[in-house]
Amino acid sequence: MTQTHQVEPSANNALARILRRMMHGCDILPESTGTIEGQSGLRPDILITAADRAPVVIEAEYMPAYTVENDARSRLGLQLAQGGKEIEAVVALRYPDSLKGVYDLDAELMPAQLSYCVLTAPGDDGAAHNRFPESGWLEGSVADVAELARLISVPQSAVKAASDAFERGIDGGASLLKGVSEQRPAITQAIANLLGMTDVPQTHRMACAIVANAMVFHDRVAGMHEGIKPLRLVCGPGVANPQANISEAWSYILENINYWPIFAIARDIVEQLPTPEASQLIRVLQYAAGDVAASGANAEHDLTGRVFQRLIVDRKYLATFYTLPASAALLARLAVAKMQDIDWSDPESIAKLRVGDFACGTGALLSAVYEQIATRHEQTGGNPATLHKAMMEDVLYGCDVMPSAIHITSSTLSGMQPNEGYSKSRLYTMPYGRQTDGTVAIGSLELLQSSSVMTLFNTSDPAMRTGSAGEETAARVIADIPDESFDIVIMNPPFTRNNTHEGATADTFAAAFAAFDTNSVEQKAMSKRLSTLGKDTCYHGNAGIATAFAALAHRKLKPGGVLAFVLPLSAASGTSWQKFRQMLATEYTDLTILSIAANGKDMSFSADTGMAECLVLARKLISKQAHSDTTRFISLKQRPSGFADSAEV
Repeated sequence: MTQTHQVEPSANNALARILRRMMHGCDILPESTGTIEGQSGLRPDILITAADRAPVVIEAEYMPAYTVENDARSRLGLQLAQGGKEIEAVVALRYPDSLKGVYDLDAELMPAQLSYCVLTAPGDDGAAHNRFPESGWLEGSVADVAELARLISVPQSAVKAASDAFERGIDGGASLLKGVSEQRPAITQAIANLLGMTDVPQTHRMACAIVANAMVFHDRVAGMHEGIKPLRLVCGPGVANPQANISEAWSYILENINYWPIFAIARDIVEQLPTPEASQLIRVLQYAAGDVAASGANAEHDLTGRVFQRLIVDRKYLATFYTLPASAALLARLAVAKMQDIDWSDPESIAKLRVGDFACGTGALLSAVYEQIATRHEQTGGNPATLHKAMMEDVLYGCDVMPSAIHITSSTLSGMQPNEGYSKSRLYTMPYGRQTDGTVAIGSLELLQSSSVMTLFNTSDPAMRTGSAGEETAARVIADIPDESFDIVIMNPPFTRNNTHEGATADTFAAAFAAFDTNSVEQKAMSKRLSTLGKDTCYHGNAGIATAFAALAHRKLKPGGVLAFVLPLSAASGTSWQKFRQMLATEYTDLTILSIAANGKDMSFSADTGMAECLVLARKLISKQAHSDTTRFISLKQRPSGFADSAEV
C-alpha cells in the first residue's frame, strides 16, 4: 500500500469540516485567501466568524510546531476584509504527529488528543498579548476546541465596555426618575408597585434596567421577525414621540410574537410616565442600548444579569450574591457532566429533562446549564435552536422572591435563541411576607410542604393576562413543581442566618426574613413557618436558610439527579451543617467539593460576598445503588477568571 502523508492543509480542511458540524450559525473557512483586509494573499489556517460574534482564527501545525505560536500571534489585531471586525483571539493548535500517516483524517481527528493555547488582544495590563494558559499547553478533543472557540468569541473587554455603558444609561435614567419622584411621587410609586418593591432610588434604577434591557433585546430581534423595526427607528433622535412609538412596537411584539417576560413590564413602566419625562428616559436608555450594540457584546446572555446584581437593595438580607459568570459556567459544566444515560443527540430526550433553580436571581446558573446542554447537543451534530422552545416551556424552572429578578432571568434565557419563540415558561415569582389572607409565605421554601404553590406573579403565560399596566403582570397562577422530578437542581442560595445580629442586620429580629420591609411580627411568623416546614430535614437555623434550600433540592431531585450548590465553606466543617453532610453521606454518591486556596481574599465563587465559598456537587442515590466511596476534594489556586479558564478547570 502507498505510504500516506497528510499535509497540514489537509488536516486543517478536515478540522474545519468537523467544526462545521459542531458550531451552528458560524462560517468556518479553511485555507482561504482574501479574508484579511489589506493582505489579500494571507491565508489563516481556519477562520471562524458569526454575525454576532468576534472572529476567531485557528493556526495549526504538526508537532513539534515550533512556529505555530508566533504565527498565531501575528494574526492578532488584523481586520477582516468583509465587515472590518478585528481579530482579538487566536487559537494556536498542535496536531499529533501520528495524524500524518492516517488514511481517514476526519475519523482520526475526532478522538485525537490535541494541544492548544489561546492568545488574545492586549489587555489593560499593557502586555503585548495575553496567553491562556500562561505557560504550557491545554489538551483536549476537537469538541473541546469547538467549545473554546465559541467561548473566546465574546471578548471580555467588549463585555466590560457594554456593562459600563449599560450602567451609565441606568444611572442617567434613575436621575430622571428621581426628579419625577420628587414632583409626582404617585407615578414612581405606581412603577414600584409593578416591580413589587418600594419607591426608593434602587427601585428607580431597577425600572431603568428593565427598560434598557428590553431595548437591548429589541435590537437583537429586530430583523429576525417581520414587523419589528430597528430600535433607532422606533425611538431614536428623529422620532417625535418615542413613548408612543415604543409602546406600540412592544405591544406588537407581545401580541404577535411573545417575549412577554421581557417586554410586558418594560412597556408598563414606560406607559406610567408623563410623555415629556418618558421621552427623556427613552432617549437616555436608547443611547446606552446603542453603545451596548456597538460594543459587539449584546449577544452576551449574562450581560444584564451582571448589571442587575449591582442594583438589588435587599442583598444585605436576602444575601442573593451574584454568581460570577465563570463560576456559574464551572458549576454547570460539572453538574451536566455528572448526568448519566442522556442521549445528547436526541431533542426529545433533552425535552424530558428538568432543571431547577429555586433561588434563581439573575438566571446565571440556569443560563449556564442551558449553555452546557446546548453545547453537548451541538457537538453531536444537532442544532441548538431546535431545543429552545422545549427548554423554555418544559425544561428550565426558576423561582425567586423578586419580580424584577424573574424578568431578568427570562431575558437572559430568551436571549439564548432570540429568534425562536415560545408560548410559556416555568419562571415564577414566589410569595414572600404577609399575604392578603393574613398568612405569611417564605418564597420558594413554601415548596417544602407542597408541590404546588400560588405564585405572586405570572410572568410567562399570556393566556393568563387580562389587561394592561400591572394587571397582567400580577396574574396569580399555580406553580406545579413536583417532588422527585428534577434531573438537576442548581443553586447559589441565600446564606443569611436568623441569629445574625451585626452589621446591616443588627436591628432585625430574623435577618433571614427581613427583606421587603417585613416587620418583626412578620419575621417571627416567617421564621416559625420555616422551622415547621424544615422539620426532619437538613435545615438548621444556625447554619442559615441555605440548609433549607438544600433540603428543598433534596426533595425535588429524582433518584439519579444531580445536586449542584454554591455554599459557604463552613458547610464543609461547621457543626450546624452536620445534618447536611450526613444527608450527602447517606443519600448521595459521586461527591465533588471545590474550594479556593487563595490568600484570604478572592476565596468566593460569588461577587461581593467577602467570604470563603465552595462548590458542592453530588448525584442522588438510586434505590439499591451501591454507594461510591470516592469523594473528590479539589482546591483551586484561584477562582476561574473567564469562560475558557472555567472550561479547562
